[in-house]
Amino acid sequence: MFTAILSCWVLIQHFLGVADAFISISHPSPTTAALSVSAERRRPGQKGYGGRGGRDGGGRGGARPRRRDDDNFQRPKSASTGSTFRSRTASGNTADVDVVPKKINGERLSGSLDCEHFGKCPGCVVDERVADTEIVRSAKRYFSSPFVRKNRLDRNQGAMYDSEEAMKDDGFYRVVVPSPLTQWRTQAKLAVAPKSSWGRDGCIFGLYERGTHDVLPIPHCVVHHPSINRAIEALTRATERVGTAAYNENTGEGGLRYVQCQVERSTGLICLTVVWNAEKLKETQPQLSRLIKELKKIEPRLFHSIWCHCNDSAGNAIFARGASRWHPVDGPDFIREPIAGTNPEKREGMLYFSPQAFRQGNLDGFDNIAQHVANEVPGGSKVCELYAGVGVLGLTALSLRAREAEAAMEDVEWFGDEETEKKEPLAWLRCSDENPNNPRCFNRAVGSMPTEVTGRPPRFGKKKGRKGRGRRGGGKQATEIKGEEGMTLAELMAQVEQSELQGPGDEKKASSKVSYLVASAAEALHKGQALGADVLIVDPPRKGLEDEVLVQLCKPPNPNQDYTEDPTYLTAPRHTINWANDVRKLIYVSCGFDALARDSDRLLSSGGGGWKLEGATGYVLFPGSNHVETVAIFNR
Repeated sequence: MFTAILSCWVLIQHFLGVADAFISISHPSPTTAALSVSAERRRPGQKGYGGRGGRDGGGRGGARPRRRDDDNFQRPKSASTGSTFRSRTASGNTADVDVVPKKINGERLSGSLDCEHFGKCPGCVVDERVADTEIVRSAKRYFSSPFVRKNRLDRNQGAMYDSEEAMKDDGFYRVVVPSPLTQWRTQAKLAVAPKSSWGRDGCIFGLYERGTHDVLPIPHCVVHHPSINRAIEALTRATERVGTAAYNENTGEGGLRYVQCQVERSTGLICLTVVWNAEKLKETQPQLSRLIKELKKIEPRLFHSIWCHCNDSAGNAIFARGASRWHPVDGPDFIREPIAGTNPEKREGMLYFSPQAFRQGNLDGFDNIAQHVANEVPGGSKVCELYAGVGVLGLTALSLRAREAEAAMEDVEWFGDEETEKKEPLAWLRCSDENPNNPRCFNRAVGSMPTEVTGRPPRFGKKKGRKGRGRRGGGKQATEIKGEEGMTLAELMAQVEQSELQGPGDEKKASSKVSYLVASAAEALHKGQALGADVLIVDPPRKGLEDEVLVQLCKPPNPNQDYTEDPTYLTAPRHTINWANDVRKLIYVSCGFDALARDSDRLLSSGGGGWKLEGATGYVLFPGSNHVETVAIFNR
């Protein structure tokens, strides 16, 4: 009787496992993808992952520092990336990721833009075969070079000393087109010029022709989101009707210099920023008010919000430095976008952007990059993100691992699968960037995420003083007074009230789960942001990593350095401290390949801190341009 019952139980478990795999393949939603990871891990030869978890406790400082014995030190294993990503191929290369299905990626690689402006517009250098650009060919040659091959973790190194085979593309650097070829641009910055020599009959909007400052109009651009083309058409008509004068760089006269259009993807609405030749907002009147009134008359349902940026400086810089230059004129302060991989209907978190913060020009494509990065972060890790912007990459990883851990717990309750118990949320996340406008966006994003994910109390209530999406609030109210990190007074009071309901330990844990520091990357390291971190994420500008960041990363790990997550507990002289001592995985998101190659040479050199290249994937984020974004994974 017992044998019969046991046999029935085994058959039921087998049937449920097959059904779960079928559901994961048929409906690759974030939740079902997370539920299917356990089945993926049980494939022969595929390893799971594990993190070091809390080690000495969760918060900064936590326990007193201790010596770390290398023999007892366990490196986090490679993350198993479920049905969307494969953590390692037969050759050992993590670059082989199915962020875009191979068939769709192949169609995009061989497709064409068919743009009427190609050949005249400087924005695109190819109209078809968008990966057939010099920068992509250079990247393939670099990652197949003998120097890189001998410092890669894959097994495809046999030809590295063969003079004929040495520089051939061996397939290590995979190229992905993460979005459709057209209508991908959700942010555009365009120059403005007078329509005629008279200067009072309207403006034209476009890009500078190659080698000149002559503006080339690009109406109906195929890579622009349709809402951007609508906004530019409305601007052209509005400036004609009200006689807006464009800026003349030769005489220094005129008002309108540049425009920036940002699309909120869920609504298709435009956040418009007009850059005006003025020092203060009052100098833009009455021309600016007339232009905005006419714009809203032409397109009453197109604009999410309108900002004015005052820039009276000489030169080609679109935006001038200084918070006093930015003026919200109409509508809400922030555009909201879902965190990559989440379901907006489940309220799993939103990203917040203002025109003052950096935002990618192709958000659909960057969502895939963010998910790639998130899947490379092992569960239970302690993560530091430098050059974080508003925290897109770090918050995506935080959200993904929390959702997977929650799904795993449900799986354990139903099926008792011990493998799923290894899935853990991130221990903590520390982000930093030097833009002082980023914390406002970051804190609102964190406040929109579930408390169990972030460790922070939820935001209470809504701001008053705004009615609808149109007029900005009247008087200065208490809820509009700004506190630390750009939070409102009401939000600060809510956090104080919440902390009074918690014990001292809970308060410390809640405040340290997710944090943001306004500092350059080098400053953030020297303030201890990466102390205790298993994983370091960097997304630097085109010039690459700061030299001091490279210096710290190229130091070999010191087993005799005290382990602590708080720099106040370090006893050694500051000049001897390795500020990236605990980092074992480096995720480098590059938007400038030349800088990536230079930085990689230093990291992979004999004195580079023991780093090896695990994978590299190129993303054609801006189809048509001579540009590639690269996600490079280093381990030590």
